[in-house]
Amino acid sequence: MIGSVNGLVGLCKADQTFPTFWNFHCIIHREQLVSKSLNLDNVMKPVMEMVNYIRTHALNHRQFRNLIAELDQGLPGDLPLHCTVRWLSKGKVLSRFFELLDAVKMFMEEKNKDYPELSDLEWIMDLGFLVDMLCHLDRLNLTLQGKLKMLPDLVQSVFAFVNKLKLFKAHIQKGDLTHFPTLLKASGQVTSAALNKQRARYAALVENLHESFVSRFRDLQMKRPQITFLVDPFNAETDCLKAPLVTDEAAAELEMIDLCEEDQLKAALREGTIEFWKSVPMEKYPNVKQAALKNASHSGLDHIVLWEPLLFLCSTGVHRGPPLEAAGPAPRSPNLTDMPVKRRPKS
Repeated sequence: MIGSVNGLVGLCKADQTFPTFWNFHCIIHREQLVSKSLNLDNVMKPVMEMVNYIRTHALNHRQFRNLIAELDQGLPGDLPLHCTVRWLSKGKVLSRFFELLDAVKMFMEEKNKDYPELSDLEWIMDLGFLVDMLCHLDRLNLTLQGKLKMLPDLVQSVFAFVNKLKLFKAHIQKGDLTHFPTLLKASGQVTSAALNKQRARYAALVENLHESFVSRFRDLQMKRPQITFLVDPFNAETDCLKAPLVTDEAAAELEMIDLCEEDQLKAALREGTIEFWKSVPMEKYPNVKQAALKNASHSGLDHIVLWEPLLFLCSTGVHRGPPLEAAGPAPRSPNLTDMPVKRRPKS
């Protein structure tokens, strides 16, 4: 789809007669790629080995569940099985593993499986840190999902998380683990010297994650003034609209000045972004409204290409439609009465 040479995007860019356009890689996929920069394989590898040992053998699984029932400490009833295809499963597996850490340690000792990590306080702290970070990343992932999510919504969520990472780093350096409750619980039996050493390491990991986010989403950061214009046009810079959103940048700049003085339209913005742009007259603001409709056509959840005149390609094919459909087609229900019914012939 987005191959630089033989993909759709590469072929379109190579065609001199093809209009200029924006193309963005899937934002959720990018977030998942960035999360891999945590680089805590020393935690993930033994955890996955123990989880697979318990879950992939029916006898072990049954005995482990019986052990949890015998402990009767209000513990979760089971360990979930990790699946690399389901991106959110890793955080859930680690969180449940930490809750059942004592039960897992007892079970492995009964099975004569040697995992010294289960008694290593620094390793348990790494586990707690990874649980908390994946919890924050999972929340970001969930905010990027949902129906009728437009590109400005996704960009806002991503860069809000980038700013949260700055806060996380500053708090860790000061010793404030408010946003890392699992790490705080795991560090209860660690000496002050060991805790300070680990805090410096965790701050470096958060900094590395922050740099990965900035690098991976640099293209969206550069276009952010044009993207956020869709949801907040009255506070946008008058020269924020550039090609390929508009064909006449000078005319768009004048239209932006006129739009900022439309008091009636300011009231319409409170009703929602889509309703606001429906009320903006095309004959008075042709360049500004076309830019808004192009911007609204990006869902950010797939590899989407957009250009004039509101024709966009995605992984499901080509779509042409009225301008107002660019923000998302209305849901349709099948008419079951018009469907042909095939009757089985009588024997």
